[in-house]
Amino acid sequence: MKKLTSLTIFFPFYNDEGTVLKQIENAYRVGSSITENLEVIAIHGGNSKDNTFAEILKAKSFFPNLKIVDKNDNKEGYAVIKYGFLDASKDWVFYTDGDAQYTLDELPLLVNKQSDTGADVINGYKTRRGDGFVRFFLGDMYARFSRFIFELPIRDTDCDFRLIRKSYLDKIELVSTDSSILGELIKKLELVGAKFAEVPVSHFDREYGVSNYTPFDLFKEKLLGDLKLYFKLKKLEKLGSSLRIVKFSMVGFSSIAIQIGMFNLFLISTNLSPALATILADQFAIVNSFILNNRFTFKDRKFKKLTDKLKAFWKFYLIVMTTTLMQAGIVYLGTKYYGDGFLVSNLFFGLGLVIAFFINYKSQKNLVWKK
Repeated sequence: MKKLTSLTIFFPFYNDEGTVLKQIENAYRVGSSITENLEVIAIHGGNSKDNTFAEILKAKSFFPNLKIVDKNDNKEGYAVIKYGFLDASKDWVFYTDGDAQYTLDELPLLVNKQSDTGADVINGYKTRRGDGFVRFFLGDMYARFSRFIFELPIRDTDCDFRLIRKSYLDKIELVSTDSSILGELIKKLELVGAKFAEVPVSHFDREYGVSNYTPFDLFKEKLLGDLKLYFKLKKLEKLGSSLRIVKFSMVGFSSIAIQIGMFNLFLISTNLSPALATILADQFAIVNSFILNNRFTFKDRKFKKLTDKLKAFWKFYLIVMTTTLMQAGIVYLGTKYYGDGFLVSNLFFGLGLVIAFFINYKSQKNLVWKK
């Protein structure tokens, strides 16, 4: 087993009476095998409705060196983890949830990965999920949305099984007051140059109690929190290129408006099929999209010379036409099986549009306006 120079392990506990002692005991047991300089912190993350704080005090009687951070008046939900990062004093910081849905026996996997890769942040990702279908589905949707919007360097933002080099935590300030702190944490660590690595970890059913969030409340909080987070992060100097997806979306909306307008104009005023109308309508949107993306979305990589613009445009055109043909194929297949009525045509037009949007962004960023 690899070793660390020093390590802080902390847990946020809230309505976790049944798992407090187990988590703290495991922290000392596993942590002592990883480092000779261990610190364990228990955060009381709110006014628990059970005996969580009493259990933390009981653990203190067994482990006198246990640090306690009492946030009985916490109004920031899961963002209480920021106080664990602030109080941690060792070279490395590991934290996980207090509900024991992750096992600390897998912490050495993160330590070994750090030794092998030299990474500054080693993040777990769940190989299975000990939650109901609704929570799994909404959690997976959110993870994909958040990773795409913020271009996060890890696949599972919600996996709170993380080992982080303290010197990088000292370079950032966390300001979120809800569960969007997870996206903020990862993005800000990336912006200050932290290197990331990932390890598959297990996720188990709850042993005690129920989640403090309903699946829909959690999804809504994270979604709204991410919108607020974007405007907070926008103030950072390096964010312009890191969140260019938002600018790309704005350009996309203008092109979509042009494409939808022309698509329906062709349907109403001509005898063109919906699939052919899709292709023709897109020609107007393509020119608009290239000009605006070159000027705004990718302005740090924009083409200035006319010859460079023309070369880039043809590459851009091939990418967009490929996705347009794919979109037309979706419209064709959809209207073939469900009829070519006005509403059905627009439904499959929209479906193809969403798929084309994601493919266009990744392709244009990596092939047209590449670094």
